[in-house]
This record gives sequence, C-alpha cells and structure tokens, in this order.
Amino acid sequence: MAHEATDTHPSKDAHHGHGVGRYFLIWALLLVGTATTVITGRMDLGAANIFIALLIASVKATLVVLFFMHMTEAPGANRLVFVVSLVFSIVLMIGVFGD
Repeated sequence: MAHEATDTHPSKDAHHGHGVGRYFLIWALLLVGTATTVITGRMDLGAANIFIALLIASVKATLVVLFFMHMTEAPGANRLVFVVSLVFSIVLMIGVFGD
C-alpha cells in the first residue's frame, strides 16, 4: 500500500477563497459612504464642501480598489503603483487648492 503525499501548502496560483461576508461588509460601507455623500452634498458647509466630498470619494475608491479589485493580495509592484498614484493625486489636489 503506497501512501500518497499530499501537498498541504497552497501554491501561488491557488484561488483565494473569501467569504461573501467580507464583500457584503464592504458593500455596506460603500452604501454608508454614498448616503454620507448625499447628506453632506445637501448641506452648506462653505469652503469645506469640496474637501469633504473628495475625502468621501477617496475612501470609497480605496475600498473598491483594495477589496473588490483584490489589491490586498496583489504583488509588491502593484501595491507600489497604487500608493504612488494616491500620493500623486494628493499632491495635485494640494497644488490646485493652494492656488
């Protein structure tokens, strides 16, 4: 009787199994962000309106990229590109609003 050795270590090509609960949580957070966008969009907050809108939109976009586009499991180069693009966007916004 030969005993077959089984590989218990997942390979790099193995599909990561995520429960649906994770996606429902992120979806619920995105719905809360959308409701917050609508509520704050109807308020007159003066000059803070644009900053609050950009903050909410940035948080929602980051959630989508990290979880629905699986950036949390991406290799280092993809993460680096994502972080550099965020920093570049922030620098551009600071440059525009500082003017």
